[in-house]
Amino acid sequence: MTGITLYTDGGNRNTGNVAGGSVRPTDKSAWAALLTYEGHEKLLTDGALGKTNNYMEIMAVIQGLKAIKRTDLPVDVYSDSAYVINTMQQEWWKKWQANNWRKQGKPVINVELWQALLEQVARFDSIHFHKVKGHANDAANNRVDEALNHTMDHLGENNHE
Repeated sequence: MTGITLYTDGGNRNTGNVAGGSVRPTDKSAWAALLTYEGHEKLLTDGALGKTNNYMEIMAVIQGLKAIKRTDLPVDVYSDSAYVINTMQQEWWKKWQANNWRKQGKPVINVELWQALLEQVARFDSIHFHKVKGHANDAANNRVDEALNHTMDHLGENNHE
């Protein structure tokens, strides 16, 4: 059975990274997801201000999975985010969940997103997560990276905030 392929990426233009700074409320952030199935493609992207790279990496997977209506088909998710891939492949989320969504006594960062992602994952009969090298020679990964950068380039022009 032919499955659905989902490539995702998230990014942030962090201007607060100087001297250990964090994401500023005005920093541009975006995600993109590319779905392919039997020669058909769907590219999704959106952005916001003040979100972290990791936030957008998780959001890309959530939004990509939400766009899939056929839950009986196998889904292969490709991401260059070690944070997303390790959490899903190594099932870090199970320990977080068992500890009331705490890690080393502190609340898990992006807990609402992880919970939303797990809700989406649970919809599918078969789903597998794969790590790809970012900014390398993977054409689909490069496309989602280009799409999210285009979204950040134009953030604020179309009421994304």
